[in-house]
Amino acid sequence: MPDTPINVAYPASDDLHAHIALGACRLRAEPSGGEAWISGTCHDPTGKRTPRISEEGGTVRITEAEPSFERLPAVFGGVPGYELWFGNGRSFALTVETGASEFEMDLGGVPLEKLTVRQGAGRFDLDFSAPNPHPMSLLEVSSGAAGIELENLSNANFSEMRLSGGAAGYELDFAGTLSRDAEATIEAGLSGVEIQIPASTPAKIVAQTTLGSVDVGDGFTKEGGAFWTDAGAAGKGPLLTIRAGVRLGALQLRAT
Repeated sequence: MPDTPINVAYPASDDLHAHIALGACRLRAEPSGGEAWISGTCHDPTGKRTPRISEEGGTVRITEAEPSFERLPAVFGGVPGYELWFGNGRSFALTVETGASEFEMDLGGVPLEKLTVRQGAGRFDLDFSAPNPHPMSLLEVSSGAAGIELENLSNANFSEMRLSGGAAGYELDFAGTLSRDAEATIEAGLSGVEIQIPASTPAKIVAQTTLGSVDVGDGFTKEGGAFWTDAGAAGKGPLLTIRAGVRLGALQLRAT
């Protein structure tokens, strides 16, 4: 089947929101210096799940003809593949909803006001390879049985982050430049959660487990019921505050 082009221009509205809701698929997204808000292609080997793009005011929705959130495909080669590029001309909110999929997104330098991710199963990799030039009010990630890797989170420029998940593995890397105070809440069930924080980033981590374990590496100081990086213990700022709760899993803290 021929590839389907995707090209969305910036609308006249001041309040922009991109909403991507797809069934099982592969998706790769990167920043773009082009004039379009969203551009890219979709390759659908089945010919039955071509993308649908609807625009209303400042909201654009990218969906598909026959979404299939409820079934995990036996072979990933039979699912659509998306290549998307996001422009940096104007700030916007982004919502991503997907079922059993493989997502790889680099949103470095993309001016995001808010980011919401809902992942059913599969794999979700998110990187902020460059600082977000716009303050982000909320970074929210929720998942079921999905493996999630988040990199350079300090570059996301969020004031609040919330991550909730079930049976999965989570790797959270808070590298990057922390430009203001930020708070992150992590709640996981039967999961392994690894949190990496540069020793030079002022950070305070409050760790709680119900029937799990906490493994704290070198480079942290325990004080007042919390673990502090060297920069955090020295009273430097801005400060990253993390509250991490794991019910039936293992929590690992590493200073990098």
